[in-house]
Amino acid sequence: MKTEEVIRSYFDAIINGQFEKAVQYKSPDNRYWISGENSWPFGGWQTPESMSRIFANIRDRFPNGLQITINSIFTEGDQAAIQLRNYAKRIDGRIYDNQIVFLMRVENGLIVEEKEFLDTIMVNELFCGPVGTIQ
Repeated sequence: MKTEEVIRSYFDAIINGQFEKAVQYKSPDNRYWISGENSWPFGGWQTPESMSRIFANIRDRFPNGLQITINSIFTEGDQAAIQLRNYAKRIDGRIYDNQIVFLMRVENGLIVEEKEFLDTIMVNELFCGPVGTIQ
């Protein structure tokens, strides 16, 4: 698969809530970093265990899934920059609406590195903060 095909397949799996399927597009030694290192629970380099906690958190707090819209993908060789919108309604009715940029590298048809740049204040509040009364 070409770099863009791998990335689109990966995000399609995530959009459809198929997190286990998304993993098949990642190299076993994939490196995943999220902005906000040391400033919120999910910031920094991730492990498979921390990614499982993030996916479980998403399933619990956003049972209708994430509505991801890919606005653009730019590729050059094995490198890609992806700009997307991530929208979801939390179980208590609060809205998550974030513009995100990913930098990714693909080798031999698998994603080997991901860097995710997002609004850490909003994601920390909605993904890690208390859930209010359901509206």
